[in-house]
Amino acid sequence: MTPLERVHVGLIGCGRIASLQVLGYRDHSRAELTAICDNDEALLAQRQQEWQPKKTYRDYHQLLADSDVNAVEILIPHHLHREVAIAALQAGKHVSLQKPPALTLRELDDVNEAAKGAGRRLRVFENFMYYPPHVKARALVQEGAIGEPISVRIKTAAGRFDDGWRVPATSLAWRMNPETCGGGPTCFDHGYHCYNMARFFVAEPVERVHAWIHVNRFGPDAFYDGPALISWKYAGVPKFGSWEVIASVGMRVRSKYYASDDRIEIHGTEGIIWINRCTGSLLDEPALVLYRDGQTRAWHDIPNDWSESFRLGVHDFIDALIEGRQPPQDADDAAATLGFAIAAHVSACEHREVCLDEIGPDTRARLPI
Repeated sequence: MTPLERVHVGLIGCGRIASLQVLGYRDHSRAELTAICDNDEALLAQRQQEWQPKKTYRDYHQLLADSDVNAVEILIPHHLHREVAIAALQAGKHVSLQKPPALTLRELDDVNEAAKGAGRRLRVFENFMYYPPHVKARALVQEGAIGEPISVRIKTAAGRFDDGWRVPATSLAWRMNPETCGGGPTCFDHGYHCYNMARFFVAEPVERVHAWIHVNRFGPDAFYDGPALISWKYAGVPKFGSWEVIASVGMRVRSKYYASDDRIEIHGTEGIIWINRCTGSLLDEPALVLYRDGQTRAWHDIPNDWSESFRLGVHDFIDALIEGRQPPQDADDAAATLGFAIAAHVSACEHREVCLDEIGPDTRARLPI
């Protein structure tokens, strides 16, 4: 696969998250925001004024036919990922595909086969992997700073719906439709981040999962899939993890982004690491803290604005295309996280522990409603 001299990207989808995704393309010396595409004419005009791309399109087929574009960033509802990603790959474009990559493992496999057939790079973008406190924590784990990691605990705390970003009604609508989202907006869409973080800090694969997911209805077409508690076991070792989702709907959450935050605690045989913020900033604490040998070390100056995870993740995609390497996540790695997400939903619906090897190619995440 021939490395690129310069990345000329086309963004397919100009919604809320694109405002963060675009940061890395606009400040990398060997990348250019060549084209953007959205079927919302008013939004497209707004983004054209903000970002000044060379070209704009209302139809993604027209963008894919543009020979000046050699890579695309796909930022559209999940049920469209397979169709658009395959079309992009067959058009000869390298593809960065927003998480979750597909609704089923078979859909993801179809996209991967298209990438292989076209001889193009496919990566599933998971921004939490590039968040500087997460990156530093993983490096500490791999250096043995807490001995052998034996437990990962994640806590997602959501607050008042009127805090943080104003999410357009159209964006909420497709996320609250399991047919277009693939599951729930919290435990499937946002959950992909957390399931992947469970895998990020422990080398052994996740083997079994058990989940409780409660669905709160706010009307016929509005719900919140929480509170929830998902627990899991890693294969072959006595290592466990958990993810708790809670919504304190009267609580203020300090955030420039979504009105929620994610905290992670990693226990090892010789110490503990705390990652104290991500999307928001609930508490006035250092972003990263290590405890070992009776002493506490804190990192006060590590970059911890959530947008940095997007900028750095985009830079890695650009650098990978220039260097001719595969950036994370490849399809196999993404499939492990997607299978984990689907298994959690099956567990919640069937009220039982589920082994990940039970998840078939066409198994979909379902909500217990």
